[in-house]
Amino acid sequence: MSKGRRSVFIISSQVVSGLVGLKATMPALRAMGFETITLPTTLLSAHPAAFPEQGAPAGGPVEPERMIEIADWLLAAGALDNCTAVLTGYLPSPAHIDAAAQIIAGIKAVKRDVFYCCDPICGDHEKLYLPENVMHGLRDRLLPLADMATPNLFELQMLSGRDGFADEVEIIDAARDLGIAHMVVTSAPAPAGRIATLSIGADILRCETAKAPEAPYGMGDFFGALYLALHLNDDPKALGIACATLGQMAATNMETKSLPHGPVQMAAAAIQDKLNI
Repeated sequence: MSKGRRSVFIISSQVVSGLVGLKATMPALRAMGFETITLPTTLLSAHPAAFPEQGAPAGGPVEPERMIEIADWLLAAGALDNCTAVLTGYLPSPAHIDAAAQIIAGIKAVKRDVFYCCDPICGDHEKLYLPENVMHGLRDRLLPLADMATPNLFELQMLSGRDGFADEVEIIDAARDLGIAHMVVTSAPAPAGRIATLSIGADILRCETAKAPEAPYGMGDFFGALYLALHLNDDPKALGIACATLGQMAATNMETKSLPHGPVQMAAAAIQDKLNI
C-alpha cells in the first residue's frame, strides 16, 4: 500500500452551485483528517429547490457504465490504496444502485477490510422523492453489503416496510430486522422544538438537540459523512459531536439555507444517553 492519508471513496450527487451531495460530505471528512475521492452519480447546476423561479436545474445523471469505468480505473491505478471506507449517497435509479453494488464488491475483493456506509437517500417528510424501485434497490442490493447505514426515520419506515412507529422500541426493532451491524436513525421522535438521533449497534445511544425551524440544504449529507469519520476514528462521543455540530450549523445558517463555507467548526459533544432496550 502506498503511504498517505486515509481516504474515503464517496459515490453521490454533484452540484455546480451549492453545498449538497459530494460538496457537503467532503468538508466533514476532511475536517476529521480523511482525504476524499469522489464519484458523481449526477451532475446538476444546483439543488432542485435552490432556485425555484428558474425551474428544474440543468444537468442529469452520470451514466452508470461510466461510473464503473472510472472506479475500475482508480482501483487499478492504485488511487484507492489508502481507502478506508466507501460512502454512498444519492443514487437516482436502479441502474445506479447496481453500479454502486458492483463497485463496492470490486473494492472489497481487493481490500476486504474496507468499511461501507450506505446513506439510503430516497425520501423525507413522509414522502418518497425517488421512484419506489430505487428504495427497493437500496434495501435489496446495497443494505446487505453495508457495515453501517444512516437513514432518516421515514426512510427506515419505507425500507423496513412499516406503517409507522409507536415508540423507540419499534424503531430499534425495525433497524435490527434489516440486519445491519450499525444503524444511525436521524429525525427520531423528540419533544416539540427538539430533534433526536438514535445509534443502534452493540449499544443503543440517543442524542437530543434543539431543532432549527429551517435546516440548510445538505445537512443529511454532512451528518452521514461526519458521523462516519468520527466512527472510523473510534471516537466514543461520535453521536454527541455529530449531532451538536449539526445543530450548531443549522442554528447559524438558517437564513441562507446553505452550509457554511470554510473550515468546519466542531461543537462540544451533546449528551449521549445509553438506552437499555
